[in-house]
Amino acid sequence: MISEDLLLRSSVRPTAPDDSAPTHLARRGASSHRPGRVTSDHVIATFALTLLTVVTAIGMCRVFADWEFLGTLVVTAIVVHAAALGLRVLRVHAILAIPFGALVLYETIAVQFYRDTVQFGLPSRGTFELISIDTRLVWSQFPTTVAPVSSSGGYLVAATLAIGLVALLSDSFAFRAYGRAEAVVPSGVLFIFMAALGTDRNRISVTAAWLAAALLVIGMLRALHGGVDESWLGRRGRAMGAAVPAAGMIAVVAAIAATIAGPRLPGAGAEPLLDTHRGQADVTEVVSPLVDIRSRLVNRSDTEMFTVDASAGRYWRLTGLSSFDGTSWGLPDRTLESAGGTLNDQITGAALLQQRITISRLGGKLIPAAFAPVSISQRGVLWLPGTDTLVLDDETFHQGDVFNISSTDTDPGPDVLRAATASSPPTSEFFDLPADFPTDVTNLARAVTSGAGTPYDQALALQNYFRTNFTYDLTVQKGHSEDAILSFLRIKRGYCEQFSATFAAMARSIGLPARVAVGFTQGQLEPDGKFHVLGKHAHAWPEVWFDGIGWVLFEPTPGRGAPGAESSTGVAPQQDETPAGNGQAGGAGEPAPSTTIARVTPTTEPNFDGRPAGQAAPTVPPRSSSTSKTSGSGIGPIGWIMLALLALGAWMAAMPTVIARFTRRGSTPSEQVIAAWHGTVGSLMLAGAPPPLGTTPLEYAGTVESRLAVDYRSLIELARFVTRAVYAPNGVGAPAALRAQVLQTHLQQSSRDITPWTTRLRLRLDPRLVRQRLVGDLYR
Repeated sequence: MISEDLLLRSSVRPTAPDDSAPTHLARRGASSHRPGRVTSDHVIATFALTLLTVVTAIGMCRVFADWEFLGTLVVTAIVVHAAALGLRVLRVHAILAIPFGALVLYETIAVQFYRDTVQFGLPSRGTFELISIDTRLVWSQFPTTVAPVSSSGGYLVAATLAIGLVALLSDSFAFRAYGRAEAVVPSGVLFIFMAALGTDRNRISVTAAWLAAALLVIGMLRALHGGVDESWLGRRGRAMGAAVPAAGMIAVVAAIAATIAGPRLPGAGAEPLLDTHRGQADVTEVVSPLVDIRSRLVNRSDTEMFTVDASAGRYWRLTGLSSFDGTSWGLPDRTLESAGGTLNDQITGAALLQQRITISRLGGKLIPAAFAPVSISQRGVLWLPGTDTLVLDDETFHQGDVFNISSTDTDPGPDVLRAATASSPPTSEFFDLPADFPTDVTNLARAVTSGAGTPYDQALALQNYFRTNFTYDLTVQKGHSEDAILSFLRIKRGYCEQFSATFAAMARSIGLPARVAVGFTQGQLEPDGKFHVLGKHAHAWPEVWFDGIGWVLFEPTPGRGAPGAESSTGVAPQQDETPAGNGQAGGAGEPAPSTTIARVTPTTEPNFDGRPAGQAAPTVPPRSSSTSKTSGSGIGPIGWIMLALLALGAWMAAMPTVIARFTRRGSTPSEQVIAAWHGTVGSLMLAGAPPPLGTTPLEYAGTVESRLAVDYRSLIELARFVTRAVYAPNGVGAPAALRAQVLQTHLQQSSRDITPWTTRLRLRLDPRLVRQRLVGDLYR
């Protein structure tokens, strides 16, 4: 009889199959980078892929106004890539792994942007609705968006979602579809998209960095997935350790070449094929009510619109918008009348302000004038009642057109306004709000004005709430819908469009008749004695109706103040005084747009909005619906799904380990060998090779060779061990038991790759199958 030592010495070690092995086994079963098995090389490649996603995030500097966005995007990229790696370590099938990765991204967005709505660590219904609001807002604004945009609010949420999806897709392409160049496609698409829409900021450097990172990823993935085939670096079966330096060197050379040669290529300084700075007319600037303000402020800030020859500067008003449908403010549907005769009654004792308006490059048909116009000397002018709007009865303005206008010039003062009511505007439309107007916004308006005893004090409280708690920021995109209002109240950043529209909507929500006025600030007084009004002076402000007085303007926008209204608003005259060519619309006395949201530090001074001294300003709660239900109550369906998936993931991760720990595999070497054989047979059964009835171990090994692509020599060796363990008088010794366990592990790993994915999934869920794979039917 052959001795046990001789049997061990003559046994064949489980090695990579040679060229005579089955093709499927040679390609997959013996590769050190076998699908589903995560090695240190996979971790290195994942790190490189994460680096590419981070570089793609850095490339977004071309669409954002500052660098505040980067930390959020980097955290998202790292978390999603780490989650994808963890799911691969647990060998979770793609059908479950990709949705689970998407939920990890959802959780990451919830924690970073909507932490107040997260309950028990999970997103709530309020989280989902806030995300919906931000994404709807971005979707509606995108067709007219001009870079750079604000590093807060909906656009940052959208960028975070995009980076998370890039991380999830690139990991799937790289490690589940075994792609090489395909793995960089998601990052490439996003990078090119941002380059097409963004500015020229850091164009060469970020492109070179992205190219280097992409080449590094492709090189590492080719080395990782190359198996024993000829590699792109020219050697058979090149190891990752040797491929990484070569790929890194190629990436560095390509980046340097792109940095040096890129600016010198023909056409590098030419005009872009896609001009994202839309609407920059050369001769005439058309101002539509409210919606064109940002383009004037950003794109044509130094373009002279018109001049005013008057004894004093005022806000030059174009129109008043009274209709709000939840999406936009607009003009009412009324018939235009002739502007001949008296337009508004002159208030007794009020002075008249004479203005001579000369058109430079202002387009459209709305004639600017100080409020409230009383008469205009030119013919061919129409009047829109209820809006105090003068309309040219012609196609459009022509350069050099002149208009002589008289306006009532009055500032009632706080005492007169406090004595006035505000219940009888010209029509009831000045109270109107959509039926689904957010209750949370109404509640905020009530909280802000809770200490105000008169309509005037309520309006003043709203004005000062915005002036002291919000930051002027032109990178916020245009929009004044309900979604835009909710976003504005949350991020506390915007420009006059958001300030005026939100003020008017909140005023109506507490019973104050209000509307939005659109026009320009006073402009620059030049040595010629005229006020020169530029594009950067475009402005919007709210007006509130007071019985017996009429419309009174308020100024909620920080850095702006109406001359002639200092008494009623309590704000000194302010406007954008940046020098021509500076390129930034700021404002005298107004802090430059900063990268952090302004916060008010409570002081011992009384608050303008009627709050007790030292009390923090109220904030808008997360919106759950337009009803009065508490927002964010309950975890919500998606939260419960995430909780269930987390529990499922914990079960799938821990259950096999627990079963293995408490499964008895025999106390003697012979019992351990027999258990190893039965466990191997159990794995082969799961792969599709059940043993025929009455076959011996050696006979079964012969049948497996013809049915499955496994390491036949290792299986024969284990069959010999179990035969000896069963039939030899003295059984086997400890060395044979250890060797049998090694062979079991090797054969189970190779059989796992050819096991149907549904069975592999059941192995993570059903403890009975785990036990079968460990010890077969021997101890069940």
